[in-house]
Amino acid sequence: MTRADVIRIMCPNLGCQRVLAVPGSARGKLVRCRGCGSNIRIPAPRIDSGSIASAAEKTKGREAA
Repeated sequence: MTRADVIRIMCPNLGCQRVLAVPGSARGKLVRCRGCGSNIRIPAPRIDSGSIASAAEKTKGREAA
């Protein structure tokens, strides 16, 4: 696992607040904090709004043809 594949996230439990290092493949999933047992949802990857707009334009171009 390379450094880019690791997501660091802090446990939201105010009594714990451990920093967790989870693999990038955990995005969008639930993980359990080893310190307190809280379930934490790892944020899903961000979708670039520019890529959505360009994909929509490509789709419109195909429909017109």
